[in-house]
Amino acid sequence: MVARQPMLVKSYSTSRGAVRLIVVHMTEGATTGQALYNHISNPNNGASYHCAADNHAQNRVFEYVKRNHSAWGQASANSVAVCCAGCGPSGASNSWSRSYWLDRQGWMLDSIAGWIAEEARAYGLPIVKLSASQAQGTGRGVCSHADLGGWGSGGAGRSDPGAGFPWDYVLAKASGTKPPAGGGGGSAPPSTGTAPRLSVDYFGQKHNPRVADVRTWQARMRERGWAIDVDQIYGPGSERVCRQFQAEKRLAVDGLVGPNTWAQAWTAAVT
Repeated sequence: MVARQPMLVKSYSTSRGAVRLIVVHMTEGATTGQALYNHISNPNNGASYHCAADNHAQNRVFEYVKRNHSAWGQASANSVAVCCAGCGPSGASNSWSRSYWLDRQGWMLDSIAGWIAEEARAYGLPIVKLSASQAQGTGRGVCSHADLGGWGSGGAGRSDPGAGFPWDYVLAKASGTKPPAGGGGGSAPPSTGTAPRLSVDYFGQKHNPRVADVRTWQARMRERGWAIDVDQIYGPGSERVCRQFQAEKRLAVDGLVGPNTWAQAWTAAVT
């Protein structure tokens, strides 16, 4: 059983069909349930989920829309679906590998699994993974947002929660059976602390782009959940992550990793 933290929003419909789908989404940019609530609590956004799960809360989901109402997360499939969104950083979560999910996002996976189990009991649905054709047809069970195609996304297909999402692990946990070996179950967000020493004044694409500090910083940013190559080459991808991180932490957005940006990678809360 997962604890539910009520954070109700105004974007939903009271009309409801016969629920047959339990849908797993993934956000791009809201890394916590609170951040996602801050976004969808504005009814002008016209989007919502029944619940969300993040990797900062163990065995807890954030409830935005009551089960007996239709959340606005799956376009034409809203009336026949309940949905939960995992929370991840912009440009990263839909490309996470299976190993990254299992090794680094265990709390989120377990919360999603607990939510699936509760919804399956509430609606009498089997805990089985549906194919895209089954989900878009008359199938009853669990599916991804991507499985709904244009029918469940207003015309533009979605890829969430990504090809690396470990369905076998999540559905085993939801079913109460032994999950496959290989991870999950208790990976906390990276801890904060003192940053290691920066050996240069700063680095960027045109300044010290291959210094050893680049790899150290890239590894730390990946640990925080960003999609970034750890290759000791500060290229366009690293600069993009740097700028997004600087904007998130309200630093000067210049794409250069200097003392402040470097320190925040270790000391700032993961949000």
